[in-house]
Amino acid sequence: MKNALWMSMFLVAGATAIAAPAAASPPVGTISPVTGNLSQTVCINPEGITIDLQGNIYTGSAALTSPTHICKFDHNGAFVKSVAIPAGPGGIAPLLGVHFEPPHTVFALDFANTLASPPTSFGNNKGRVLSVNMETGVVTTIASGFAFPNGFAEDLLGRLYVTDSFHGTITRMNQDGSGLTVWSADPLLAGTPFPPLPIGANGIALDFFFQHLYVSNTTKRQIIRIDMGPGWTAGAAQVFADGATIDATALKGADGIAFDLLGNLYVMANAVNEIQVLSHSGQLTARYSNSPSVPLDVTASPIFWGNQLFFTNLSLYDGGVNSSVAVLQTPIPGLPPL
Repeated sequence: MKNALWMSMFLVAGATAIAAPAAASPPVGTISPVTGNLSQTVCINPEGITIDLQGNIYTGSAALTSPTHICKFDHNGAFVKSVAIPAGPGGIAPLLGVHFEPPHTVFALDFANTLASPPTSFGNNKGRVLSVNMETGVVTTIASGFAFPNGFAEDLLGRLYVTDSFHGTITRMNQDGSGLTVWSADPLLAGTPFPPLPIGANGIALDFFFQHLYVSNTTKRQIIRIDMGPGWTAGAAQVFADGATIDATALKGADGIAFDLLGNLYVMANAVNEIQVLSHSGQLTARYSNSPSVPLDVTASPIFWGNQLFFTNLSLYDGGVNSSVAVLQTPIPGLPPL
């Protein structure tokens, strides 16, 4: 079933985009607004992003409040609805990664009061994995005990992979929370232990043939590649790209990641407000930054729909004044989401 869904998404979001006439889209590299400014809405500080089979866009608010919300927009950025996310044991419900599952579910990651606590409280383990029914508004906790749950990936069996940035781990679980296990705790996934935040494993994505799982390590400015072993077990991990060996700003604040169909990896370099592109061999080949119509402000999470890379402006350090969802026109269609 999951295999068929992935192929369906390839045909809709990939092959159709390849066949589309060049004049149908703005020039490659164009960054355009999608939602408009979200600073005065319940969608302020959007972080994670996901998309459904009709092209509707979902994002979660990372505001340190309760409740927060998951917001749904149509493909042109018009607001459709929001669902409130009540606080769990952390007292607030800021959201990071979100992930759509047909027909109406959005999984979301609540990092609780980790950032609101003193630095000595990092890793308070009150983070949750939530299942949200976007039709009924019912919110269910399917897993808990995370320090800083951050990014989502899904394999062909429908299992979820969740990065924990403070623990430096990847946890795998079924969609009801059963079968929960630490899939990898390789030392390469750990962040630096120093301020401002010990953020290690963050963005996460599987490649086209599901042979490797890629993870951004934010504070180390690296992309880590983990081999997929027999039975979807974690194999060897290695540094795929190291920003410090490229230049002064490469992979700085590496956050969400997404592949195109040729294996190029788009990295949200949030500390320099850029989208940076790595080739299949780990070479930095392109950078996209501010456009006149969209001030990039802590670029956080990307997702492809054909030649369009939708992404969130988290607007973390300025009260959310530039909160938005925007879109980058890319030269190659992206790998469709599961």
